[in-house]
Amino acid sequence: MSGLLRLGRESLVPPSANSFGSRNSCPVPGTLINTNNMRGLQNLDVEYLLREEAKKILHDIMHGKIEEDPSLLLRFLVISFADLKNWKIYYSVAFPSLVFKSEMTLLSLHSASLVLSQEEAKSLSKSLKEWRSSNETAALPFFFVDISSDSCIAIRQLKDWKDCQDNGQKLLFGFYDHGCHQDPSWALRNYIAFLSLQLKIEKIQFLCYREKRSELDLEKSLIGEASFPQPH
Repeated sequence: MSGLLRLGRESLVPPSANSFGSRNSCPVPGTLINTNNMRGLQNLDVEYLLREEAKKILHDIMHGKIEEDPSLLLRFLVISFADLKNWKIYYSVAFPSLVFKSEMTLLSLHSASLVLSQEEAKSLSKSLKEWRSSNETAALPFFFVDISSDSCIAIRQLKDWKDCQDNGQKLLFGFYDHGCHQDPSWALRNYIAFLSLQLKIEKIQFLCYREKRSELDLEKSLIGEASFPQPH
C-alpha cells in the first residue's frame, strides 16, 4: 500500500454522498479546517481539535458503527491557510489515535513469510486478491483472516465477528498497513481499541497487509501478537 495521502477534489464530497473505494483507493473520513489568514491558523487550539476527533472515533466504537464502516477508525484532521497572493498553502495533517491507560504489550512480530506455511501463504494471497478486487470489500481497511485446520483461508468483514468467533479456527485481525518500516503503522492502535472496547478481546494475532505491484508482499507484510488488558 502506498504511504502517500492523496487529498483531491473528488475527496471533498458531502457527508451524504454514497462513495465507494476501488482497487487503488480507500476513502476515509476527515475534517478540514481552512482559515482566512495565518493568524487564524496559528490561533487554532490544535490539542482541542485533536481531542474532538478522537472523541468521534471513541463514539463510533462504543456505538457499534465500526462494524459497518471500519474506515471510521482512520479519521484525520487537516488545518490549513491558503495564501492565494503568494501561491502558498500552509497546512498540518494529523491522524488521531486512542491512548490506552493499560499497557499494550507486543509479544511477537515477524515477516508474514516466516509465519505462514506454504499452503497458508498461497491461500491468503488468493483470498486477499479477491477481497481487494471486489467493489463491496476493497474499501474496507480492517478485516478478519479466518484460517481453517486444512490451511484454507477466508477473509471476513468485521460485522461477521459473531459468526466466526466460536468456530475454533485461527483468526488474524488484518488491516491495510500504509507503513513502510519494520513496525506496524499507527492504525493498529485504533484497531486494538475497537477490539478491546467493543469485542472484549485481550489478546490477538494481527496481520499488517502490505502490497507490491498490487499483490500481497509476504516479505513486507507483518504478522504479530499483542496483548492488552481490559481498560478499567
